[in-house]
Amino acid sequence: MKLILCSLLFVSYSLFASDSIRSYQVNTTSIKMLEIANKFEVVKKLNLGFEVYVKETSVNEFLKIVPNAKLLERNIHAIFEEKSSQNYKKFNDVERDLLGLETNYKEITKLITYGQSANGKKLYALKLDTLVNQGKKPEIMITSATHGDELITVEVLISLMNELLSQYGKDNRITKMLDGRVIYFIPVVSPDSFEMRSRYVEGEDPNRAYPWPEKPKNGNVGVINSLIEFTNNHQFIGSLDIHAYGKLIMYPWGYTTTAPNGTDASIMQNLVQDMAHDNQYAAGQISTTIYIAKGSSADYYYWKKKTRAIAVEIGNEKVPKYSKIPNVVNESREMIFKFIESFN
Repeated sequence: MKLILCSLLFVSYSLFASDSIRSYQVNTTSIKMLEIANKFEVVKKLNLGFEVYVKETSVNEFLKIVPNAKLLERNIHAIFEEKSSQNYKKFNDVERDLLGLETNYKEITKLITYGQSANGKKLYALKLDTLVNQGKKPEIMITSATHGDELITVEVLISLMNELLSQYGKDNRITKMLDGRVIYFIPVVSPDSFEMRSRYVEGEDPNRAYPWPEKPKNGNVGVINSLIEFTNNHQFIGSLDIHAYGKLIMYPWGYTTTAPNGTDASIMQNLVQDMAHDNQYAAGQISTTIYIAKGSSADYYYWKKKTRAIAVEIGNEKVPKYSKIPNVVNESREMIFKFIESFN
């Protein structure tokens, strides 16, 4: 028994260690930043330079490019050890919540299973359709927990889902909002990494695992491929992918600083500015608001589906103190409601 326990502990430690990710501050030339962006994840624009995530196994390669990079965090996942007593949802809690919403609001909801994760967890989408104006309503999709360590995104989305459903027929704005659209909510895109509190799934960053114009065959992450297949069966004209952190609202392109074609850039720029009006988030194109980011959901859905695809980074922490969740919900509400209302 002791031998088995030691083996399990060793395996758990090995999995954790292999997923260890360092955070660095980089302030260097634009040429080197392009090289960094092609190999690593530029996640935030700082007052001086950028924040970059680097896998433990790639640290030597990274430091050869920028030997003077400043280490910000030796392991970005250490936060979960520090805040282990908090009551953030696990996947079973999310599953129970979704089943409860379908039961309590069965007239206007339908829980869909569109696949399963590598570890056999169901991939869920909750369809919200009030059946008013049937056949005339636009379809939109709102997702969170593409990165499994961004726990606040799930808390915010499920809280607002409860609010929308409980206030339907009582609040005029919400009633009009729901009657005018069909909304698919996917609170956990990546259940396995969400359960592990990890950014990566199957050894990859899932929001760098989508195809993009320069690499149309990119993609080897199962949950992302399942989500792409799910979207192929729908006509989504809008998608909102919720991440944490940075207080940003952004639109394509992420893989290039070139703006989208025609009037698309103007339309999406106006949308993100409107969404940022109340919470004062920074708003703009992904590649110019943060930096180059190749393989993102926003780029894929805009490129392949002509979707008005928006990515947001809510709050200042992936896992704020549990007592602060209502504050982040309040900060996010108007932004998300305005996104929904923008599709007529």
